[in-house]
Amino acid sequence: MKYFVSMLKLATTVAGLRILFAYLDPGSGSLIVQLLIAVVVGILATFRFWKSRLLSLFGIRQETNEEDGDDKANED
Repeated sequence: MKYFVSMLKLATTVAGLRILFAYLDPGSGSLIVQLLIAVVVGILATFRFWKSRLLSLFGIRQETNEEDGDDKANED
């Protein structure tokens, strides 16, 4: 039975092998690079947004308003 299973695996592997031809021109390469950059920037921006929200939710860091910073600078 083990021999049959191993031969079946071998047959499906060999039957699944095909020669694939793919051409990537410079436009395709730049599209892939832009996609990777967009994904990384999107993940970082989302993490930064949710990090500040979660920290303020648990009271670890209070949200700062732009007006508060301007008032302190104008008091001096």
